[in-house]
Amino acid sequence: MTNESQSNDEDFSAVDYEKNHVHEVYQSIAHHFSQTRYKPWPIVNEFLKNQPMGSIGLDVGSGNGKYLHGHNLTFNSQSSTNSEIPIGAKDPQSLLNEESRYLLIGLDRSISLLSLSSNHQSNPELLNGDCLSLPIRSNFSFDFIISIATLHHLSTFERRSKSIQSLLQLIKPKNRYDKKGKLLIFVWAFEQGQRSNRSFENRKLLPAKSLKDETQIRLENKEDEKKDKIQDVFVPWVTQDPSTSQPVTFNRFYHLFKEGELNDLIHQAATVVGLTHVPQNQLSNVTSVQDSQNTYRILNHGYEADNWWVEVEVG
Repeated sequence: MTNESQSNDEDFSAVDYEKNHVHEVYQSIAHHFSQTRYKPWPIVNEFLKNQPMGSIGLDVGSGNGKYLHGHNLTFNSQSSTNSEIPIGAKDPQSLLNEESRYLLIGLDRSISLLSLSSNHQSNPELLNGDCLSLPIRSNFSFDFIISIATLHHLSTFERRSKSIQSLLQLIKPKNRYDKKGKLLIFVWAFEQGQRSNRSFENRKLLPAKSLKDETQIRLENKEDEKKDKIQDVFVPWVTQDPSTSQPVTFNRFYHLFKEGELNDLIHQAATVVGLTHVPQNQLSNVTSVQDSQNTYRILNHGYEADNWWVEVEVG
């Protein structure tokens, strides 16, 4: 077997695993799932509201489109951050002069969730695509990108890294407002808070078969492993079968990130795509525009409601 064919076989194992335990599950539970996903997370909302007027962003794994209000809502910079004004409430000229607005394009693998986005939002810009094979021209870039609760569905380190590499390469180092490109990523945390429902004890988490690498799935039973070491899990979703009215359970795959793991993954992915880590307090040492465009830094990171999150700046 050649290296090339071996690589293809390895990739197929991961693709097939995610197809069965992520993609097909979301297609089946989309409507029920969407009913539980309507409230934007505060940190994501604040990140979006801080984007400059005219920015173009991409939501990778947009789901039912709950963050895609940016193109048809405006945020008054003179009022509180919670003030949201529908575009139709003001004449176009005053909007152009007074309001900060951005365009956020939604991308998701699930056609069912994209259809719900169309129903929930007013004329959203949507793309059907995969976070590992983004349907974006190579010469196009975004002012900002968000990836909220998507990366943890990828079953191997290599695939998670490849996804971040793709996102970093799509970020514009500097836009027309002299602002650097931004990336915000949220993933489920291994370290769950005391009030979390995500636990093995209440069967909200189940040990999952892990991809040992891209080559094969570990087939041994993980029920006997210590629960405090398991990062690859199934999360059951119970809904009603419309044909029988009986409950049916779908198991979604998640990789739970430990503290620092997402930061390390970003550093690794950035190195692969040729970006140099320059902390914020050392930016003055970057002497040329060309050098600055090939840099990145982690602006903020933290733990929020059982999730780890990182905000990255490029350029």
